[in-house]
Amino acid sequence: MGMQEAKQKYQSYNINKYDMKISNDLLDCRIFWARVISSENESLFTQYTKHTFYELQYALEGRICMICGDNDRVSFDESDFIVIPPDTYHQIVDGDSTGARFIMAFGLQIKDKKIKNALKALDRAEPHHASANMHALFSMILQKNYLGEPIRKQLITSLLECFLLEMIEAAMPNRTALPSVPDKALETQQRIAEIRSLIRDYNGIGIQVSDLAQRFHISERHLHRIVYEATGQSPKELINHEKMKKIEELVASTSLSLSEISELCGFSDEYAMNKFFRRYNLTNLSDFRRINRKKDLPAKRQTEKADAHTDR
Repeated sequence: MGMQEAKQKYQSYNINKYDMKISNDLLDCRIFWARVISSENESLFTQYTKHTFYELQYALEGRICMICGDNDRVSFDESDFIVIPPDTYHQIVDGDSTGARFIMAFGLQIKDKKIKNALKALDRAEPHHASANMHALFSMILQKNYLGEPIRKQLITSLLECFLLEMIEAAMPNRTALPSVPDKALETQQRIAEIRSLIRDYNGIGIQVSDLAQRFHISERHLHRIVYEATGQSPKELINHEKMKKIEELVASTSLSLSEISELCGFSDEYAMNKFFRRYNLTNLSDFRRINRKKDLPAKRQTEKADAHTDR
């Protein structure tokens, strides 16, 4: 998917203005707007580059380049976000790398005086990597007509509250809890392990790259990038590798016909499976079965002799 197509995709899910209130023993917050835009040099409410609310910008596609504060140039990649404090000069820098983004403004009031000083740590706009809560939150918000469903609205409110608490905790000095911004490399490794485990669970059968992207709340392009950087293979190659292992296992160790195996492995017919097999193997399926059965024959004979000796 090209950058322009990605922008059109997200622009088609524009969200209208809404007013959501969050209140607990620690804070009061009102969320005023959430929508998806591309690369216009505008803040959330006006055409100007300053505002009176905290503003969160989350990268949906590509890399967002921004001038923020005293001409500091910052950038954040897909699935990263930045919280911009009130009255902070900022603008999106147009360019080929500027991707689609989700933006949200909120008025935040801390009730606890001991924690109120934590907001001072939010005066600098710095990129952060999104948490699992944020992935779930944005995935839900970007669905159409969510305001008409009370249960979903309550779920969104709960996820927003979790995000606000994570953000405040991250700003707390000398905190003893785990940081809300995880090590990006470690999180990526964990995600790669989960992706590979899921592919193995399915033996690469009946699973598409788009399924993986949807399951892990990332775009196909981002999925391809992190998987290739970690493994040297594309997600499709990982899927095909597991599928090949399953085909080889069934062909070599079962008496199922090639037609039956092709059906079990998700192919339209034996010809399609054989064509797939030859792309990764120098021989065809029939030859592979014959060769591997010859290899297994001495072992089978030894087993038969041992069984016969035991019977005596």
